[in-house]
Amino acid sequence: MHPTFSFEQVRGGPFDPFAWFNIIGEIGCVFWILAYVFIIRQSFKDKSYGLPMVAICMNLAWEFLASWVIPNPVPLWHFFDRVWFFVDLVIVYQMLRYGRELQTIPEIQRNFYGVVAGTAMLSAFGLYAFYVQYHDMLGLMGAFMVNLVMSVTFIFFAFSRRHQDGRGLSVPAAWCKMLGTLGTSIECHYVIGMTQDWLGGLNFLTFLCLSIFLFDCLYIYVVTKAARAAAKEPELEVRQEQPALVAA
Repeated sequence: MHPTFSFEQVRGGPFDPFAWFNIIGEIGCVFWILAYVFIIRQSFKDKSYGLPMVAICMNLAWEFLASWVIPNPVPLWHFFDRVWFFVDLVIVYQMLRYGRELQTIPEIQRNFYGVVAGTAMLSAFGLYAFYVQYHDMLGLMGAFMVNLVMSVTFIFFAFSRRHQDGRGLSVPAAWCKMLGTLGTSIECHYVIGMTQDWLGGLNFLTFLCLSIFLFDCLYIYVVTKAARAAAKEPELEVRQEQPALVAA
């Protein structure tokens, strides 16, 4: 059950969806949806999946909890959680359909589906335990911890995909992910700061947000560089073929 408050109850407070910091966060949520759309489009095109496996499992676990388990006082935010969840199911489908053949570690390839199921279940139990133990309102701190794992693993994901013709990598998705998290980072500093006095400060949240931003910028650089290199390869092949044609 998800208790919700009327607009009159949240107006002017941290849960007011029209507060300036929440508007920034809601724009960030839209960027996240766009990131998912770009990832899904590129992955179907490349017959791949566009997020690191561990990140997909952890992300699915958090979105399931946020959508169906953790109470949310703002219907609009709850709507975004459920949109993310259902869109993420498409990404999970892509991973299950194309992921096994893309694994480079034989042990993971042989036990791929078991690894995915186990990682998702452990993530769900761990995130819920963190939510209960540390009174993580709306699961926001857990969300940023998952986000940091995603941002770090994206770097290694991009490096590994360089040897697979960059399958599943998307420059627009990288930008949207960075902008989406930047927006929600600003929002959550205000929301958490106004509602969770027992934390004694926002140092850990600030660390998470800054780390995510730095890794996201690095990922944008790596993916953009890979995309430019891939775009130059056909030109080089044409130039190499031209002398042979002239000689013939």
